[in-house]
Amino acid sequence: MRPVRDCAVALLLTAVMSLSGIFLSGRALSSVQNSAIYRQSQIIGSVFSQQDVGFTDIVTNPTGRGLLLKFAEALANAYVNFELIPYNEVRTFTVVYQSLAPAVEIENFAYQRRDLIITGSAVHENGYLEFLHSLRSQGHFGQVTGSFHTTAESYVRFEIKCAAAV
Repeated sequence: MRPVRDCAVALLLTAVMSLSGIFLSGRALSSVQNSAIYRQSQIIGSVFSQQDVGFTDIVTNPTGRGLLLKFAEALANAYVNFELIPYNEVRTFTVVYQSLAPAVEIENFAYQRRDLIITGSAVHENGYLEFLHSLRSQGHFGQVTGSFHTTAESYVRFEIKCAAAV
């Protein structure tokens, strides 16, 4: 009778260990899916699944990769805060990426309702003005306005508001 009981205890322990492993892996998966990095990767995937905009070129370029992560973070925040019902994010990202002047660095994207706010810096005023003009000339946004100031270190700090087209 003892071998049957030992076998039953062994089977019971195996079942408990298996179930706890399944439970823990489910919790681990849930925590991964709730992470900011996972949400950003889902947003990036959805952006580029809508249209081919040279994903390989953007991801292999460190500037493009950083810009994409900042944009994805802004989209994630907009989703969470119900700032917008996103549409045409691929085109918006593409317009910003293609408009970026060499001497300009984007520090942050943020959405206010459907309008995109871009903050950053430029080595000189001409870089900022070139970026602003290029954003306007693309015709993607309803209106593009900007303001800037020169820092003590002679850098140009700017904020550009890209109003969504109606």
